Amino acid sequence: MLTGPRTSAPSALRYFGDSRCRSIWQWQLVIAFTVVTISAGVALLAPTRFADGRFSAGLVLIIAITIGSLAVPWHRIGAPGVLVLPILNIVAISLIAVGRTPVVAFLWVLPVAWVGTYFSVGVLIGVLSLIMLLCLAGLLVFGISVMTTLNAVVLMITLGFVGMIMAVGAQRNRAARQLLRTQSDRLTRALQRVNEQKARTSRLMNSLDVGVARVGATGLLEISNEMFRTIFALGGDAQQHPIRSVEYRSRRGAPVPSDQTTIARASRGERFTDEIVWLFGLDGEWRAVKASTKMIDHGIVTGDGLLLVVEDVTKSTDPDASENARRRTISHELRNPLTAILGHIELLIERDGMPDAVLDQLRVVDRAASRMERLIDDALSSPAKSQGDPGIDFDLAEIARSSLEGFAPAADSAGVTVESALDEPLRLWGDAFRIRQVVDNVIGNAIKYAQRGGKVSVTGYRPTADEVAVTIADTGIGIAGPDLPRIFEREFRTELARARGIPGTGLGLSISREIIVAAGGRLEVESELGKGTEVSVVLPIRLPPSPDGRPA
Repeated sequence: MLTGPRTSAPSALRYFGDSRCRSIWQWQLVIAFTVVTISAGVALLAPTRFADGRFSAGLVLIIAITIGSLAVPWHRIGAPGVLVLPILNIVAISLIAVGRTPVVAFLWVLPVAWVGTYFSVGVLIGVLSLIMLLCLAGLLVFGISVMTTLNAVVLMITLGFVGMIMAVGAQRNRAARQLLRTQSDRLTRALQRVNEQKARTSRLMNSLDVGVARVGATGLLEISNEMFRTIFALGGDAQQHPIRSVEYRSRRGAPVPSDQTTIARASRGERFTDEIVWLFGLDGEWRAVKASTKMIDHGIVTGDGLLLVVEDVTKSTDPDASENARRRTISHELRNPLTAILGHIELLIERDGMPDAVLDQLRVVDRAASRMERLIDDALSSPAKSQGDPGIDFDLAEIARSSLEGFAPAADSAGVTVESALDEPLRLWGDAFRIRQVVDNVIGNAIKYAQRGGKVSVTGYRPTADEVAVTIADTGIGIAGPDLPRIFEREFRTELARARGIPGTGLGLSISREIIVAAGGRLEVESELGKGTEVSVVLPIRLPPSPDGRPA
């Protein structure tokens, strides 16, 4: 029962979707419409034409040929079978012409054009020979005279010219199509070789232990390897200025203006070698980076930009870097088995029939393991702790303006409009570097999720006399109601973001909230699916501590 549909469906699909079938139908419908319309007009002006059986037989034959052509599966029939259609049309037209309507014989030009377009010159000559015989038969019917003979000669000359013109044009078209196909195949093979070479080059670049990127004149990263994207915390398809790491002249020093960053300088063609800059990343860690630029092809080819080469030299520059990295690795490795232990303890506690004494022991183990997990989490993911770095007096509005300046190339590249209202100073005391990290993360998310054609608005204000705040709103994809309570979970990403292939790790909001909570503030999020998201960073106005260490 199932075999029939499986075999007939593809056949029917091929039949109705086959270009050859459609071409045959078009030619036949054109011939039928033209012949029937002209013949019907002649018959209406002279109704006596219908009295001639040959005239009626010709019209009926044209209609029958047309209906039959629509029902025949031409994709299964070769060229000789298709040739039957124009020959039958020629015979039908001859019947109408013989039926006291000789002027209709000029409609032979349509099947002749059909044959000249799709068949060889030999077939065309054979069809013209058939028409000549039918013309001779018509002369015998209407009588041989100077006028009828002249009409027949003019008709045959006209049909011959039409047929040859169509044959030559079709041959040229076929040659042009063949040439295009050949060129297309060559281009496809060339593109395949280019893609293979690009893939090999990408694998080679990704195997390097230094970051390499080609910076165009507009500041876009046209090519970059994995190490470069890792150092600057860029996404896999990033082509803009680094938006996840802020660049500084020294550890906890002054931030580098956006027009003086290594990428901005490389885009202007500046040459520099082994310059050290510091990056403050999304993970709350400082990295020392050695950057250099190199001319591509020794400057022979213009417009290629520069190669920007960067190397992470934190270990040799910061003595504490190795210790911090080792601490994070150990904490991470401890947390994984501890999570498994807690999971199995919960399963045992929920099991029916467990003795009360055993349950009490399991709860003791569960509490101890939970305390250990919290300690490990503090050691692994506590970016809000300043590790002894002192706070400073800073302006939250200025931080937001600097962040927007750094994000301007990313917004332009993504086709996102950015608006800001940050005129009022929003001064407070605290860890400006951590707060900048939060603002960068929220603005970066807003631009990313607003997507092309969207808008991002950044507004500074004072919720109360003791607080300052910045609100970042976008018109992007938004967050579904069930997902909203989970957005601060580590590594959580919404189903819509994953479905649309928007890059991300799910760590930004979690880390940002830890930073804000540690600073005594709050991170408020409002969102509606399909209408956008609004994130408010609210911080208390703190004064610097007094010399004796107590708050002022």
